[in-house]
Amino acid sequence: FDLPLSDRMSAAKPAPGAPYGYDPIAAEALDRSIGGDTPPDLKETFNVGPVGPPPRPLDEMDDPDERDVYAPNRWPDALPTLRPAVEAYYEAMSDLSSSLMGLFALALGLDDDWFDPLIDRHGSALRLAHYPGLDRPPTDGALRAGAHTDYGTLTVLLLDDEPGLQIAAPDGEWFDVVAPPGAFVVNLGDLMERWTNDRWRSTMHRVVVPPGRAECRRLTVPFFHSANWDARVECIVANGEEPRYQPVSAGAHLMSKFRSTVV
Repeated sequence: FDLPLSDRMSAAKPAPGAPYGYDPIAAEALDRSIGGDTPPDLKETFNVGPVGPPPRPLDEMDDPDERDVYAPNRWPDALPTLRPAVEAYYEAMSDLSSSLMGLFALALGLDDDWFDPLIDRHGSALRLAHYPGLDRPPTDGALRAGAHTDYGTLTVLLLDDEPGLQIAAPDGEWFDVVAPPGAFVVNLGDLMERWTNDRWRSTMHRVVVPPGRAECRRLTVPFFHSANWDARVECIVANGEEPRYQPVSAGAHLMSKFRSTVV
């Protein structure tokens, strides 16, 4: 992206509360999804939802949140080549995520197609996240992305070579994430934590401004995979284990987390 992104993306700004399109710097505070109160994040994003037709016509969806998830994407007129590139990448990440969910099923002692009917109409989202260079390091505790866990099943993240991504160990210590060139980083999300009854934990992470790197811009592309809107997520329990969570609708869970971060 060339700056200023706000000019190029102006035609793709969503209505208040809508999930797709361009969001400017400080429009989101991810730390609030876990009850924090850090300043808004120092990033701007372009967000895309499902690129195929919705599972049924939008006017047949009674829940306005479901209509939002499957609503048409907004594309900037000034970047005509963006749409075909992003749609192709979305489809590739959808296929990759489905393969990973099959592996997850096997790891949980299930048939490899166990998740298939629960993710075949998924409302996943793709994000182009731009962290612009800063004139000076932030002094108010602001981060490029506040500490949070992702909301869905898994996230497939494509990184550039700029540092800043960190994950938290169980004891709360933060570690830098360094991915080999051409590799993806895969995070587990909150929905998978519920599904596995806490056997697998969602990945706490954040994006900091590394010392001496404030002026460096950063660009990443996360694909946030989720289940079908109406998928009923019930704990997969081991023998003799009690479920730790009540069943939840994947869509309701997703939107409650999403709304908690909007500034």
